[in-house]
Amino acid sequence: METPGPVPATPPLLVRRAVPACEQHVVRLLGEASVDPAEVAGLVRQRAVLVLSDVTLPPSAPPVAAAAFRLDRRAASAELVGIAVAAPLRRRGLGRRLLTGALMLLRAQGFERVRARAVPGGATASLLASAGFADDGDTARAGGRGRFLLVL
Repeated sequence: METPGPVPATPPLLVRRAVPACEQHVVRLLGEASVDPAEVAGLVRQRAVLVLSDVTLPPSAPPVAAAAFRLDRRAASAELVGIAVAAPLRRRGLGRRLLTGALMLLRAQGFERVRARAVPGGATASLLASAGFADDGDTARAGGRGRFLLVL
């Protein structure tokens, strides 16, 4: 009978800004969340994309998860454009970890509100609700997607 070997340790993960060197990886990852690749590339250059990445690897390595935001600094408001976790790593709390870290960074930068849209009952809507976002309940005006708001 073979005894199982040691379970590989989870690498240390950190929320940080996406760097242009990892833009292709971020575009591919957020493409799974139906975010326009050109917009993602622009948001990476604006430093508005946050990633959850293995700190033992260079910043250009593929991230574990990514979240893109449209930032309106004058209004102290941000909009979550999309969030995605690499397929083999889903259902492990990594999306929640990224979102929590991203919200802390946004709050520290002076943002007061974060808006988001998600399909009611979907994984993203569930993630948003678990992070404290409130659903405004008006999916008709939002094109079938629920609108969410979090006051930081």
